[in-house]
Amino acid sequence: MNVRDLSVLLGMAEKHLVRKQKMSGLGHLGAAVLFSGLPLLAVGCAGQPLQMGTFAKNVPAEQAMVLPPPAGPGIVSVIERRYNNAIDQDIFLYTSALTPGQNVLKAQFFGTASPFKLSDNTLTSTPVTEAGVASEMRRLLPGVRMERSSFFVQNNYGPFGYAFGRSAGSDLCMYGWQQVRSPAGTVSPLANHGSIQIRVRICEANATEQKLLAFMYNYTITGAVDDGGWNPYGEPQPVSSSLGGVGAPIYPRPASTETIVPVLPQRAVVYTRPAPAPAVQQPQPVAAAPVTSAPLPTGPVVSVPRPVMTQTAASAPPVGSALPVTTSPSMPRAPLVPSPSGLSAAGRASVPAPSCADTTSGAANACR
Repeated sequence: MNVRDLSVLLGMAEKHLVRKQKMSGLGHLGAAVLFSGLPLLAVGCAGQPLQMGTFAKNVPAEQAMVLPPPAGPGIVSVIERRYNNAIDQDIFLYTSALTPGQNVLKAQFFGTASPFKLSDNTLTSTPVTEAGVASEMRRLLPGVRMERSSFFVQNNYGPFGYAFGRSAGSDLCMYGWQQVRSPAGTVSPLANHGSIQIRVRICEANATEQKLLAFMYNYTITGAVDDGGWNPYGEPQPVSSSLGGVGAPIYPRPASTETIVPVLPQRAVVYTRPAPAPAVQQPQPVAAAPVTSAPLPTGPVVSVPRPVMTQTAASAPPVGSALPVTTSPSMPRAPLVPSPSGLSAAGRASVPAPSCADTTSGAANACR
C-alpha cells in the first residue's frame, strides 16, 4: 500500500469519527430534553393532599343536622362522615342506663355533591324492610328482646316505626326508624329528589313508653342540601277549600277540657294555733268579809242581783271557789258569775225602795 492509499483511508476514518461524535451529541441532548419534561408531566397528574379525618371527623354539637327534643336527652358529641352522594352523622346522646351501648340519633342525607373528585366511597340508600330493621336492632341492642308496634303512627315528617324492649334491671329501650322522601310519582332528576334516613336508639332507666315515644314526635330536622331540586318532603299540601268559606267555623282549639290560659292553683291558707304559754300561778285567795244584811225597812223589798265580776290576772277568785284560777294570754277572758249556791237567802243584799217617785215627768228620777 502506497502513501496515497494510506492517506485516503485515514481521511475516511476521520469522517466516520466526526459523524459518530455528532450522533452521540444529539443523543445526550434528547435525553436532557426528555428528563426536563418529566416534572411537567408529574405536575399535571398530581392532586391535592388529603387530610387525616376528612372522611370521618368530630364536629360541634351546633352542626348536628337533626336536633333532639328540647326535653332531651342532650347531645354529647357528633361524628360526621362525608361520601360522594351523602352525609352521615352519628349524634350521640346522654345516657344513664346500665344497658351496654350508647344512645344515638343517626341521620343520613342523600343527594349531596361529592367533595372529592377521584374518590370512590358512595353510600347506598337501603330501603326500610323488616329484615333490615331486625338486623339493625340486633347490632345496636344485643341481647335485648325487642317487640315491634303494630300501630300506624306518623309525626311531622311522615309515618315511622318503633319497637320497645326491656333490658337488664329497670332499663326500657326503644328503637325507632323513619325514611323521609317524596312520593315515587313526583321524583325526578330535576325536582323532589334526595332522601333522609333516621334511626334512633334510646335506653333509659325507669322510663315509660310514652316518654321515649315522645322523642320520635318532637325531634327536628335542621339540615338541608344546597340544591334547588333537593326536596325529600314532597310538594306542599294545598290550602283547605273551607278556609275563608261560609259554614265552616274554626275554633282556637279542638273540643277538649284543656284551657288556653293555665289556671293558677288556689292558695291554701292554714291557720296554726300558737303553743299555749306556761300557766301563771296565782296567789292564794284571801277570805272575803262576810256580807251583813242591812236592817229591813218597813216598805216592800226589791231584790237586786250581785254585779257581774270580770276576772283579771291580779283579781282573786270569787267567794265559794276552792281552787285558784289560771289565765292564758292566748285565750279570751270570759266573765265569771258567782254560783247562787254559794250564798244563802239571808246573805242577799236588800235595797229599800225609794220613798218618792215623780210619776208626772214620764221618767223615773232618783230620790235623794
